Amino acid sequence: MKYTELSANQLRVAQDCKQVFEAYQDASQALVQYQGGLSWKTVGGQEYLIKVFNRRGGNRSLGPRSVETEKIYAEFYAAKERISERHAGLKESLREVAGMARGVGVNRVPKIVAATLRALEEKGLLGRSLIVIGTNAMYAYESAAGVRFDAGLLATMDMDFLWDARVTLKLGAQEDQFAESGLLTVLQGVDRSFEVAGKSQFRAVNKEGFYVDLVKQTPNPPWKNDEPEKMAPGDLVPAWLPNIKWLLSSEKFSSVVIGQDGMPAPMVAPDPRAFAIYKSWLAKQDEREPEKRARDEAQALATLELVKERFPHLKLDANAERMFPKAVRAGLGE
Repeated sequence: MKYTELSANQLRVAQDCKQVFEAYQDASQALVQYQGGLSWKTVGGQEYLIKVFNRRGGNRSLGPRSVETEKIYAEFYAAKERISERHAGLKESLREVAGMARGVGVNRVPKIVAATLRALEEKGLLGRSLIVIGTNAMYAYESAAGVRFDAGLLATMDMDFLWDARVTLKLGAQEDQFAESGLLTVLQGVDRSFEVAGKSQFRAVNKEGFYVDLVKQTPNPPWKNDEPEKMAPGDLVPAWLPNIKWLLSSEKFSSVVIGQDGMPAPMVAPDPRAFAIYKSWLAKQDEREPEKRARDEAQALATLELVKERFPHLKLDANAERMFPKAVRAGLGE
């Protein structure tokens, strides 16, 4: 067996961490609608209630001062205060459960990975434009299953993101902010030492030698590419991979993972069946380094074992992951 079960106490603490984090996420989302605030503005001798949407000054009038707009103003700030207090309380609860997570040893995910996931979630990009692929995706699977993969399967000093370039970033407070900054700036917000590595510009690296790679599906045909080259001006330029479309087309798998500092983070990865099939396919590619091929195969087998034992709702039959060619899917349910 490639994984071990968490103890009853570890499962309890992990579940507490996830529940508190999910409540914190809900409160954070609720607080977003109160960003900017309301204010009174005098125009032509008449006071108007103004809704400010963002720091760049976007606003609209809610009407002249009246009993109705004064009620809107009062209810807005009363609700904002309630949600702010709830958000602050949950933030303190997160610190408490983080300490418990460290105490029982369920703090698994590298701190830089968890922090990056939280930052991308705040921008509204995780699961929409970006998903985690590669070794780190296995943290999502083990967390959802309540187990721990063997450490050797998870050891890595990089993180891979698959960009769905088909997704159009619509204007909005969070998306617009991300489009202006890009993935590289988000990474630098987590760790200022991140910088572009190499001439190809698909990779960022920090002072500790931790890499973050950005990839996308190769256009078909390659010379006809109507998709954007990168997420924002000055951002990383994703590397093209020919068969990453198999992961791009799979169902998304969402889970809450726990960082080494005990703080939870959201993770969105490909369906574990798709991950296993893709890793198995990689292990058969002659041009791939032998040590990587061996690890790919081990990760594929471990993930398939987990699916069979822990995810009975994810069927391993002829209809599973049909975005993969039949030859690639051969042996999936064996």
